[in-house]
Amino acid sequence: MFLRVKAARYVPRHRVDIKFNDGTHRVVDFGPFLKQARNPMFRKYRRLAAFKSFHIHDGDLMWGDYEMIFPIMDSYGANILEGDPVESAHLVLSETAFPAASVSERKTKPVSYKKPKRKPRVRTLEN
Repeated sequence: MFLRVKAARYVPRHRVDIKFNDGTHRVVDFGPFLKQARNPMFRKYRRLAAFKSFHIHDGDLMWGDYEMIFPIMDSYGANILEGDPVESAHLVLSETAFPAASVSERKTKPVSYKKPKRKPRVRTLEN
């Protein structure tokens, strides 16, 4: 059985109540993650209107067009910020236990943001 998000609903203050296909319910607090986020793509979800726009796509909870999406194990563990692994007793994929990797074990590239250069305004004199 593959673990998937079956249903999700907004809970106040950047939290989402998630129901998984194995019957498990978790309330995941995305607030600490969003508070520490430096990437402008993630920071825009600090606004509640943008945060509430999540949807379920192929069993994953997603914002925008893959702008913000988390590994299913982080959502299942209800710990987005630290990414701590959860007990694998309930998680069986292809008849083998699936160990979750913590965020510190994942290799990521730092994201840099450069402000685009503005073109100089050209003024014309008309008679």
